[in-house]
Amino acid sequence: MAASLLLVTLGTLVGCSGSNEAREYDVPKNLCGAPVDPKLISKLLPPGKTVEVREKNPVPSRKRCQINIDGKAALIASREWWEKGDSINDVADAHPQLESAQPGVNDTYLYSGTGGVERVNSCVNRDHTKHTLFTAIQTYGKSVNNADAVKKLMRAYTRAVENSDECQ
Repeated sequence: MAASLLLVTLGTLVGCSGSNEAREYDVPKNLCGAPVDPKLISKLLPPGKTVEVREKNPVPSRKRCQINIDGKAALIASREWWEKGDSINDVADAHPQLESAQPGVNDTYLYSGTGGVERVNSCVNRDHTKHTLFTAIQTYGKSVNNADAVKKLMRAYTRAVENSDECQ
């Protein structure tokens, strides 16, 4: 009896030790200036103490925002101008977090538990007349793998980009 009580107590302590991981930071309210519901972003971020959002623009045709949690990459959102004729699969192949991506409607988006890409259909930009704009989300948290959450964030981010100055 004492042995089983000890096992139950030990099991409770072990089970509770994982629950100390909490989100102690404020979730960003936008991705690269595009307003997005923080609840959609939070589902794809790991627990941690600090958040840092860094914008990286490696080339003029790409704008990336990286969300770091406790100094480690947790999520990258990007807007990318690709040549007209490039397919959603071409774009997905350039993003390592899209393994086993599921196709969406009319080849306009692909998503997986760790990332997604979508074609921004309603976007006209005089600086990119020979290009098509795509959005991408990639997650890097160890415990993050949620295809439904990726799809919802990706769709919201894409709609926000469509409504931005970049597409007017």
